[in-house]
Amino acid sequence: MGSGNISYRPVRAIGLLLAFQVICLAGLGAHEFLQVDWRQIDPEAPSRQAIEAITLALFIPPAAMTLMSALSFLLLRRKGWLLAAISQGLNLGVCLWLYSQFQPWYVYPIMAYCILMILYLNSQDVRVVFHPRRSAAKQEPGGAA
Repeated sequence: MGSGNISYRPVRAIGLLLAFQVICLAGLGAHEFLQVDWRQIDPEAPSRQAIEAITLALFIPPAAMTLMSALSFLLLRRKGWLLAAISQGLNLGVCLWLYSQFQPWYVYPIMAYCILMILYLNSQDVRVVFHPRRSAAKQEPGGAA
């Protein structure tokens, strides 16, 4: 396979998977926020459910970064890979903190999804698209005598 036969399908698939992740995080946040009866909350002693709903705001910065990286992947921009890697790490960090404090049910699927996305980001098909010079240099003859 020559250097001109680079497939962009994995990169576009990652862009769609990242966009799906943002939609899922927004849906989870909306679901948790709507489960709380905010009129019955005592400001001096909020319920555990209210605290969990409010702490979901910690996902807003990584979700924004994930959305930017999804758009970058769909437009084949190099910065998308770094943004995606950082946002997945931040999502994992938020999940670990939430697990240590509240142990909500939803941290397991989010962590699994983040780990799978990190593995997919580091796959050969994706790296070839973002580092075409490095892979072309390896394939050129005459490198070692």
